[in-house]
Amino acid sequence: MEYLQRLLDKIDRFELLIAGLVGAVIASWWHKDDLNDWRAWMIFLITGMACSIYLTSMVSTYLGVTEPKIVAGIGFLLGAFGGSLLAAINRAIKSADLWALIRQRFGGGNPP
Repeated sequence: MEYLQRLLDKIDRFELLIAGLVGAVIASWWHKDDLNDWRAWMIFLITGMACSIYLTSMVSTYLGVTEPKIVAGIGFLLGAFGGSLLAAINRAIKSADLWALIRQRFGGGNPP
């Protein structure tokens, strides 16, 4: 019985993987300017799939959703928005002035 449960869990994860991949591929259409090369595009897809696999159970539990098709829809949305969210975080980190933040936090003087 335990083997059957593990097999069903793997099938559920595969469905979430596919839903997240499709969501990330569709979302990549609106991020053409950010995805300049194949490496950035692959990272976008992988982060979308990872968000779908690892966050769907948490979000569906929080929302009280148990219907498998709706859970797959949540996985699709997390795949679409997961890649977008991490791309936005990456842009924010690149544009942030970290030295100014450190000086402000720890009270450093003027830079040389």
